[in-house]
Amino acid sequence: MVSNKFSLHRIALVALFVELLTTSSFPMLAQGRSLNQDGLTPWKISTPLTHFPENQVEKSPTLHAQSIRFPTTGKPRRRRSAAVRGGTEEAVVPNSCGNSSDEQIVALLPPTEPVRTVAEHPTILVYLPENTAKQAEFYLKEADNDEIVYETTVTLPGDSGIVSVPLPDNGTLPALEVGKTYTWHFFVICNEQDPTNEPYVEGQIERVEPSPNLVAELENASLRDRAAIYAEAGIWYDCLNSLAQLRRSAPNDSAIASDWAALLESVGLDTISQKPLISSSGSPN
Repeated sequence: MVSNKFSLHRIALVALFVELLTTSSFPMLAQGRSLNQDGLTPWKISTPLTHFPENQVEKSPTLHAQSIRFPTTGKPRRRRSAAVRGGTEEAVVPNSCGNSSDEQIVALLPPTEPVRTVAEHPTILVYLPENTAKQAEFYLKEADNDEIVYETTVTLPGDSGIVSVPLPDNGTLPALEVGKTYTWHFFVICNEQDPTNEPYVEGQIERVEPSPNLVAELENASLRDRAAIYAEAGIWYDCLNSLAQLRRSAPNDSAIASDWAALLESVGLDTISQKPLISSSGSPN
Protein backbone atom coordinates (compact mmCIF):
# COMPACT_ATOMS: atom_id res chain seq x y z
CA MET A 1 0.00 0.00 0.00
CA VAL A 2 2.83 2.39 0.84
CA SER A 3 4.55 1.49 -2.45
CA ASN A 4 1.40 2.33 -4.46
CA LYS A 5 1.09 5.75 -2.77
CA PHE A 6 4.75 6.43 -3.49
CA SER A 7 4.30 5.48 -7.16
CA LEU A 8 1.27 7.73 -7.52
CA HIS A 9 3.19 10.58 -5.95
CA ARG A 10 6.07 10.10 -8.42
CA ILE A 11 3.65 10.04 -11.36
CA ALA A 12 2.09 13.30 -10.19
CA LEU A 13 5.50 14.97 -9.92
CA VAL A 14 6.50 13.78 -13.42
CA ALA A 15 3.23 15.12 -14.87
CA LEU A 16 3.78 18.47 -13.22
CA PHE A 17 7.35 18.64 -14.55
CA VAL A 18 6.19 17.85 -18.12
CA GLU A 19 3.49 20.50 -17.89
CA LEU A 20 6.01 23.14 -16.82
CA LEU A 21 8.32 22.25 -19.72
CA THR A 22 5.63 22.31 -22.41
CA THR A 23 3.35 25.19 -21.42
CA SER A 24 3.91 28.45 -23.32
CA SER A 25 2.74 30.61 -20.44
CA PHE A 26 5.55 29.73 -18.05
CA PRO A 27 8.43 31.55 -19.79
CA MET A 28 6.19 34.57 -20.36
CA LEU A 29 5.33 34.62 -16.65
CA ALA A 30 8.98 34.41 -15.68
CA GLN A 31 9.94 37.20 -18.07
CA GLY A 32 7.07 39.37 -16.88
CA ARG A 33 8.17 39.04 -13.28
CA SER A 34 11.75 39.88 -14.20
CA LEU A 35 10.69 43.02 -16.09
CA ASN A 36 8.39 44.15 -13.30
CA GLN A 37 11.26 43.88 -10.86
CA ASP A 38 13.22 46.24 -13.11
CA GLY A 39 10.49 48.86 -12.77
CA LEU A 40 9.01 48.53 -16.26
CA THR A 41 5.28 48.85 -16.87
CA PRO A 42 3.23 47.13 -19.59
CA TRP A 43 2.90 50.27 -21.77
CA LYS A 44 6.66 50.30 -22.21
CA ILE A 45 6.55 47.27 -24.47
CA SER A 46 4.47 47.17 -27.65
CA THR A 47 6.25 44.13 -29.15
CA PRO A 48 5.23 40.87 -27.40
CA LEU A 49 8.07 39.37 -25.42
CA THR A 50 7.62 36.07 -27.22
CA HIS A 51 9.12 37.74 -30.31
CA PHE A 52 12.48 38.00 -28.55
CA PRO A 53 14.81 35.04 -27.97
CA GLU A 54 14.72 34.20 -24.29
CA ASN A 55 18.38 35.14 -23.77
CA GLN A 56 17.89 38.60 -25.36
CA VAL A 57 14.87 39.91 -23.47
CA GLU A 58 16.85 41.87 -20.89
CA LYS A 59 19.77 42.66 -23.21
CA SER A 60 17.83 44.42 -25.98
CA PRO A 61 19.16 48.02 -26.13
CA THR A 62 15.80 49.39 -27.24
CA LEU A 63 13.46 47.27 -25.12
CA HIS A 64 12.47 50.22 -22.91
CA ALA A 65 11.65 52.41 -25.88
CA GLN A 66 9.31 50.17 -27.82
CA SER A 67 6.39 52.51 -27.08
CA ILE A 68 6.84 55.70 -25.07
CA ARG A 69 3.95 57.29 -23.24
CA PHE A 70 4.11 60.08 -20.69
CA PRO A 71 1.96 59.99 -17.52
CA THR A 72 -0.33 63.02 -17.39
CA THR A 73 -1.11 63.40 -13.71
CA GLY A 74 -1.07 66.62 -11.73
CA LYS A 75 -2.56 70.07 -11.99
CA PRO A 76 -4.03 70.95 -15.42
CA ARG A 77 -2.16 73.70 -17.24
CA ARG A 78 -2.85 75.95 -20.23
CA ARG A 79 -0.53 74.80 -22.99
CA ARG A 80 -1.59 77.16 -25.77
CA SER A 81 -1.27 80.75 -24.67
CA ALA A 82 -4.54 82.66 -24.69
CA ALA A 83 -2.96 86.09 -24.89
CA VAL A 84 -0.64 88.42 -26.74
CA ARG A 85 1.63 90.85 -24.97
CA GLY A 86 -0.58 93.70 -23.80
CA GLY A 87 -3.82 92.05 -24.92
CA THR A 88 -6.21 89.16 -24.37
CA GLU A 89 -6.55 87.69 -27.87
CA GLU A 90 -5.63 84.10 -28.61
CA ALA A 91 -1.97 83.50 -29.45
CA VAL A 92 -2.53 82.93 -33.15
CA VAL A 93 0.29 84.21 -35.33
CA PRO A 94 -1.47 87.04 -37.23
CA ASN A 95 -1.75 87.26 -41.00
CA SER A 96 0.50 90.31 -40.88
CA CYS A 97 3.23 87.94 -39.67
CA GLY A 98 2.84 85.70 -42.72
CA ASN A 99 0.49 83.12 -41.22
CA SER A 100 -2.10 82.00 -43.75
CA SER A 101 -3.42 79.11 -41.66
CA ASP A 102 -4.33 80.88 -38.39
CA GLU A 103 -2.41 78.25 -36.45
CA GLN A 104 -1.37 78.84 -32.87
CA ILE A 105 2.09 78.71 -31.37
CA VAL A 106 2.32 75.60 -29.19
CA ALA A 107 4.63 74.88 -26.28
CA LEU A 108 5.74 71.24 -26.31
CA LEU A 109 4.58 70.47 -22.79
CA PRO A 110 2.29 67.93 -21.12
CA PRO A 111 -1.20 69.13 -20.12
CA THR A 112 -0.42 68.98 -16.40
CA GLU A 113 2.03 70.57 -13.96
CA PRO A 114 4.60 70.41 -12.47
CA VAL A 115 6.80 70.00 -15.57
CA ARG A 116 10.09 68.59 -14.34
CA THR A 117 13.73 68.31 -15.36
CA VAL A 118 16.85 66.90 -13.74
CA ALA A 119 19.10 68.96 -16.04
CA GLU A 120 20.94 72.05 -14.86
CA HIS A 121 20.31 73.71 -18.24
CA PRO A 122 17.34 72.08 -20.03
CA THR A 123 16.10 72.87 -23.54
CA ILE A 124 12.62 74.24 -24.33
CA LEU A 125 10.81 73.29 -27.54
CA VAL A 126 8.12 75.40 -29.22
CA TYR A 127 6.10 74.82 -32.39
CA LEU A 128 5.89 77.80 -34.75
CA PRO A 129 3.32 77.86 -37.57
CA GLU A 130 4.04 79.48 -40.91
CA ASN A 131 5.40 83.00 -40.30
CA THR A 132 7.70 85.72 -41.57
CA ALA A 133 9.02 86.78 -38.15
CA LYS A 134 12.78 87.12 -37.95
CA GLN A 135 13.16 87.01 -34.19
CA ALA A 136 11.59 85.92 -30.94
CA GLU A 137 12.26 86.98 -27.37
CA PHE A 138 12.73 84.43 -24.61
CA TYR A 139 12.54 85.16 -20.88
CA LEU A 140 13.14 82.86 -17.91
CA LYS A 141 11.82 84.01 -14.53
CA GLU A 142 11.73 82.74 -10.98
CA ALA A 143 8.12 81.75 -10.38
CA ASP A 144 7.95 83.00 -6.80
CA ASN A 145 9.13 86.57 -7.41
CA ASP A 146 8.86 87.08 -11.20
CA GLU A 147 12.54 88.08 -11.36
CA ILE A 148 14.06 87.61 -14.82
CA VAL A 149 17.11 85.33 -14.51
CA TYR A 150 17.79 84.94 -18.24
CA GLU A 151 16.71 86.53 -21.50
CA THR A 152 17.77 86.07 -25.09
CA THR A 153 16.84 86.95 -28.64
CA VAL A 154 16.15 83.91 -30.81
CA THR A 155 16.78 84.15 -34.55
CA LEU A 156 13.96 82.35 -36.37
CA PRO A 157 14.54 80.39 -39.59
CA GLY A 158 11.36 81.57 -41.34
CA ASP A 159 9.98 78.03 -41.68
CA SER A 160 7.14 76.25 -39.94
CA GLY A 161 8.31 73.69 -37.43
CA ILE A 162 9.59 73.00 -33.93
CA VAL A 163 12.38 75.25 -32.65
CA SER A 164 14.65 74.65 -29.66
CA VAL A 165 15.69 77.18 -27.04
CA PRO A 166 18.55 75.68 -24.99
CA LEU A 167 19.34 77.30 -21.66
CA PRO A 168 23.08 78.03 -22.04
CA ASP A 169 25.74 76.23 -20.05
CA ASN A 170 28.42 78.85 -20.68
CA GLY A 171 28.34 80.97 -17.54
CA THR A 172 25.55 83.19 -18.83
CA LEU A 173 22.96 81.41 -16.72
CA PRO A 174 23.66 79.65 -13.41
CA ALA A 175 22.38 76.10 -13.07
CA LEU A 176 18.69 75.91 -12.24
CA GLU A 177 18.25 75.32 -8.53
CA VAL A 178 16.90 72.00 -7.31
CA GLY A 179 13.45 72.41 -5.80
CA LYS A 180 12.81 75.78 -7.44
CA THR A 181 10.12 76.49 -10.04
CA TYR A 182 10.71 78.78 -13.01
CA THR A 183 8.43 80.15 -15.72
CA TRP A 184 9.46 80.90 -19.28
CA HIS A 185 7.92 83.07 -22.02
CA PHE A 186 8.50 82.90 -25.77
CA PHE A 187 7.33 85.99 -27.72
CA VAL A 188 7.24 86.06 -31.53
CA ILE A 189 8.21 89.53 -32.78
CA CYS A 190 5.92 90.10 -35.73
CA ASN A 191 6.15 93.89 -35.68
CA GLU A 192 9.02 95.61 -33.91
CA GLN A 193 7.05 98.87 -34.03
CA ASP A 194 4.08 97.34 -32.19
CA PRO A 195 5.26 95.07 -29.36
CA THR A 196 1.73 94.83 -27.93
CA ASN A 197 0.71 92.48 -30.75
CA GLU A 198 3.24 89.74 -30.10
CA PRO A 199 1.78 86.24 -29.72
CA TYR A 200 3.50 84.08 -27.14
CA VAL A 201 3.49 80.84 -25.21
CA GLU A 202 4.69 80.18 -21.70
CA GLY A 203 5.61 77.22 -19.57
CA GLN A 204 6.95 75.99 -16.28
CA ILE A 205 10.17 74.26 -15.26
CA GLU A 206 10.80 72.58 -11.94
CA ARG A 207 14.24 71.10 -11.40
CA VAL A 208 14.30 68.00 -9.20
CA GLU A 209 17.07 65.80 -7.84
CA PRO A 210 17.15 62.40 -9.56
CA SER A 211 16.57 59.47 -7.25
CA PRO A 212 19.34 56.87 -6.80
CA ASN A 213 17.23 54.35 -8.71
CA LEU A 214 16.83 56.76 -11.65
CA VAL A 215 20.58 57.46 -11.71
CA ALA A 216 21.31 53.73 -11.74
CA GLU A 217 18.86 53.08 -14.58
CA LEU A 218 20.31 55.88 -16.69
CA GLU A 219 23.94 54.96 -16.13
CA ASN A 220 24.37 52.50 -19.00
CA ALA A 221 21.17 53.20 -20.94
CA SER A 222 21.14 54.15 -24.60
CA LEU A 223 19.73 57.56 -25.52
CA ARG A 224 16.55 55.90 -26.77
CA ASP A 225 16.15 53.95 -23.55
CA ARG A 226 16.81 57.11 -21.56
CA ALA A 227 13.74 58.72 -23.08
CA ALA A 228 11.55 55.87 -21.84
CA ILE A 229 13.19 55.89 -18.40
CA TYR A 230 12.62 59.63 -18.05
CA ALA A 231 9.00 59.21 -19.17
CA GLU A 232 8.37 56.54 -16.55
CA ALA A 233 9.83 58.87 -13.91
CA GLY A 234 7.68 61.80 -15.06
CA ILE A 235 10.71 63.89 -16.14
CA TRP A 236 9.33 65.70 -19.20
CA TYR A 237 12.09 67.98 -20.52
CA ASP A 238 14.77 65.29 -20.45
CA CYS A 239 12.48 62.71 -22.03
CA LEU A 240 11.50 65.07 -24.86
CA ASN A 241 15.04 66.24 -25.55
CA SER A 242 16.46 62.73 -25.60
CA LEU A 243 14.11 61.90 -28.47
CA ALA A 244 14.66 65.27 -30.13
CA GLN A 245 18.41 64.58 -30.24
CA LEU A 246 17.75 61.21 -31.83
CA ARG A 247 15.39 62.72 -34.41
CA ARG A 248 17.99 65.28 -35.44
CA SER A 249 20.77 62.69 -35.69
CA ALA A 250 18.63 60.11 -37.52
CA PRO A 251 15.74 61.94 -39.24
CA ASN A 252 14.91 58.97 -41.48
CA ASP A 253 14.78 56.35 -38.71
CA SER A 254 11.19 55.12 -38.66
CA ALA A 255 11.47 53.61 -35.17
CA ILE A 256 12.63 56.90 -33.67
CA ALA A 257 9.93 58.79 -35.58
CA SER A 258 7.38 56.37 -34.15
CA ASP A 259 8.68 56.91 -30.60
CA TRP A 260 8.50 60.68 -31.09
CA ALA A 261 4.93 60.56 -32.40
CA ALA A 262 3.82 58.22 -29.62
CA LEU A 263 5.25 60.53 -26.95
CA LEU A 264 3.59 63.68 -28.33
CA GLU A 265 0.28 61.93 -28.92
CA SER A 266 0.29 60.65 -25.33
CA VAL A 267 0.18 64.25 -24.07
CA GLY A 268 -2.39 65.50 -26.59
CA LEU A 269 0.02 67.00 -29.13
CA ASP A 270 -1.25 64.91 -32.03
CA THR A 271 -1.53 67.88 -34.39
CA ILE A 272 2.20 68.60 -34.28
CA SER A 273 3.57 65.08 -33.87
CA GLN A 274 4.62 65.02 -37.54
CA LYS A 275 6.04 68.54 -37.68
CA PRO A 276 9.77 68.88 -38.47
CA LEU A 277 12.44 70.05 -36.04
CA ILE A 278 14.03 73.22 -37.42
CA SER A 279 17.10 75.18 -36.40
CA SER A 280 17.16 78.48 -34.57
CA SER A 281 19.89 80.45 -32.84
CA GLY A 282 19.89 82.40 -29.60
CA SER A 283 21.98 85.38 -28.59
CA PRO A 284 22.51 85.58 -24.82
CA ASN A 285 21.82 88.99 -23.29
